[in-house]
Amino acid sequence: MSTSVEREKFQRMLEAFAYIAQCCSHKSNLYNVLKVFYLADKLHMERHGRFIFNERYAAMKKGPVPSDAYNLMKAIRRNENLPFDLISPVTYEGNHEIVAKREFDDSLFSDSDLECIDEIVEVSKTQDLGELSHDNAWKNCMRNGQHFMPEQEIIGILHNADLLLNLQENRFQ
Repeated sequence: MSTSVEREKFQRMLEAFAYIAQCCSHKSNLYNVLKVFYLADKLHMERHGRFIFNERYAAMKKGPVPSDAYNLMKAIRRNENLPFDLISPVTYEGNHEIVAKREFDDSLFSDSDLECIDEIVEVSKTQDLGELSHDNAWKNCMRNGQHFMPEQEIIGILHNADLLLNLQENRFQ
């Protein structure tokens, strides 16, 4: 992955932290924010044929965890330098709370990205995202002892899995 693409990926994650923390103040803890990543990624793939965050999801005890986003948040919590000298738009406070320091930059997201994130944030008001993230893709990886969840495993549980898997396999051909 080129440096500029990698930098944009991390910038998008940071901006997503700020956006989710602003929209989800009722549940702006680290775990809920990371669940929004996974569920919004799945929803966007199902509807639009691509993931929002291009993350690798680890199958952890409490559900899927976006690996780079989690590591980025750990760096913020420890006040470490962020990749590419990026500046965090959020702080990590108290009991795993993510607090936005400024408005997020929406120029890094498409309308469909924000629609899917918004939909999952809305779902979080009435449902437990932890339970929703414990889907068959996660269960299969846990059962098989796989640390990272292959994209094919995640896509395979979606309604239009065959079409999406074909799209992923032929995307750059």
